[in-house]
Amino acid sequence: MNEIKTLADQLREKIRSGESEDILPEKKSPLTESIPLTKPKKPPKPVISDTQAIAFFTALEAFRLEGTEKSLIRLDSKTMNLLKRIKLAKGIDMNRFIVYSLHQYIAQHPWLSAYIQETLKNSEL
Repeated sequence: MNEIKTLADQLREKIRSGESEDILPEKKSPLTESIPLTKPKKPPKPVISDTQAIAFFTALEAFRLEGTEKSLIRLDSKTMNLLKRIKLAKGIDMNRFIVYSLHQYIAQHPWLSAYIQETLKNSEL
């Protein structure tokens, strides 16, 4: 009866005797082979010259905010903190910054207004 051993007993003996390498072969899954072990490097931060910053804030201060409509928007905390810091650093109102940014975005994408108008014409409301 001493010679009848369970598989667990056999494994324990092999581990103790140093033969543990050939007990269980390592299985590599295809997922773990393709995942790199090092973290990818972040791209370097762009270098902004003082002239760019001065030109931006000058244009922002010169922007005339002529809004009569009110709108409630939702912002994430990171964006809200940035807007608060701009208010503290430069004295620029959050609304002015948001409206200026929207005007700049629409100016950079002139096709957007025409696309929206065309979509509204073709829709059946």
